[in-house]
Amino acid sequence: MKNLFSWIKEDIFIIINSLKLNKKILLPIILGVVLYGKINILILLMGMIAFIDFNTFYIPDIFNYSIILIGIINTNFINLTISIIILLILLPYSKKDKLGFGDIKLLFGLSLFYGYNIFYILIFSVILSLIFSKKEKVPLGYYLFWGVVIENIWFFNFNPFSFF
Repeated sequence: MKNLFSWIKEDIFIIINSLKLNKKILLPIILGVVLYGKINILILLMGMIAFIDFNTFYIPDIFNYSIILIGIINTNFINLTISIIILLILLPYSKKDKLGFGDIKLLFGLSLFYGYNIFYILIFSVILSLIFSKKEKVPLGYYLFWGVVIENIWFFNFNPFSFF
């Protein structure tokens, strides 16, 4: 039980330090949440992940496990299968330091929730990271947030033939 409290305390410390580092990045994240148009716990969690990952290149486990829990509640057999396949494909990249383990946990949780739409999210995220990031190390959680926002707007809210 002591390890659980120290783990949560460490995540809270990282969140507070991230807030001190760069407050300018909050504006585009708030814009992304506003663009979505609804209050959605998944979008809010992804916004917090994006802010922290952009500043520290670390995704707190408390947010990852919250998204995994939301995904487990909303999953079906196909989404679970896709999630396990993604986890098995990406796990070797974590061992080679090509991809952070927090990013893999985040992708696992998102694929539990979105199923095959996770591939659209990945495509949007990679395109955005190639366009906007000129660094060698990329905060993937930040770009996954924008992929989730674009995917939610395009596939769930976008109806070009509705005028009312």
